[in-house]
Amino acid sequence: MNNLRILLYMAVLSLVACHPEGTNVKQGLDKATQLMEQDPDTASIILESIRVNQMDEAQLAEYNLLCTRVNEDKNIAHTSDKQIKQAVSYYEKHGDEYQKSKAYYYLACVESDLNRKSDAEIHFKEAIKLAALTEEYEHLAKICKRCSLYYQKYGNFDEALEMERKAYAGQLMLNDSKNNSTMILSSALGMFGVMSLLLGLFWKKSRQAHTRLDVIREDMQKKEAESEKLMLQCNHLEERYQSLQQHIYESSPVISKVRQFKERTVLSSKMPSFSEKDWTDLLRLQESIYGLVSKLKKISPKLTEEDIKVCAFLREGVQPACFADLMKLTTETLTRRISRIKTEKLMLLNSKDSLEDIVRSLGMAPVV
Repeated sequence: MNNLRILLYMAVLSLVACHPEGTNVKQGLDKATQLMEQDPDTASIILESIRVNQMDEAQLAEYNLLCTRVNEDKNIAHTSDKQIKQAVSYYEKHGDEYQKSKAYYYLACVESDLNRKSDAEIHFKEAIKLAALTEEYEHLAKICKRCSLYYQKYGNFDEALEMERKAYAGQLMLNDSKNNSTMILSSALGMFGVMSLLLGLFWKKSRQAHTRLDVIREDMQKKEAESEKLMLQCNHLEERYQSLQQHIYESSPVISKVRQFKERTVLSSKMPSFSEKDWTDLLRLQESIYGLVSKLKKISPKLTEEDIKVCAFLREGVQPACFADLMKLTTETLTRRISRIKTEKLMLLNSKDSLEDIVRSLGMAPVV
């Protein structure tokens, strides 16, 4: 079926090939743009059939942007920034905010694949800033989600979560903008109803009262239905957001390192490496996802940085014998320290739960 559709599109392009060159190019670009969302493979074939030497500067910019978008949508790694830079150069001079935003966005995607970290971050932010000036909320959410993946690639989890929050906000604004159309139509109909009531005030008072009540009742039912639908959408987005937070946490390299200690046997002679940067990343990640550090300090400001580190490892179920040497302590000394943290600093002397269970209960639900 897909092959048949592709053949039909190619036949259409062949038929228009006898038209003036500018018309042929424009029709090809329009058709590729139309198919980009649903059928990027066919869009790619159409783009390949267009002669680049027949294009003016504006058409070439659109063509280069579409070619870059095809590779991005098909998850093909970008290997060159030549095409997208031509599009950016053109839209910087002649494009509106939406066109510039798209150009910077795809430039950032290319730079991310080429490992140009600082350039990609600059252009992602520029694309987001320009998208915020438009009402293209779906485009804004798309940029923020892709930027979140970029930050995750380099282990910047705080920034990744912030981008997810912005994508979430953009999705809500998109839903709100769709509802606005209904609200405007509802308001217009409401005004028409009021005028009808005023015109008929002197000859059908009783009927008008009943009609008004029916309109109000119907309007309330519509608003309740819209509210329930929006609530369901919000709940769904919140669930997806929490799922993403959990995914970021579970796929983090530093969490994998911590769990190497968990799998390590007591008699193992080799200790996995764990640097100061790893400590920083671990505590920052547990705080940003679960708020663990702030929760512990709220219970007991007496906790030292070393106490927090011990709790961070216990949260992952690592037994004292497996990470005592990392803390430069014997297993017995570390066990006594864990007991003091629970009874003397967290003041949980009467609790039957272990410190490991207590810490895990504090760091269960992701922060929304």
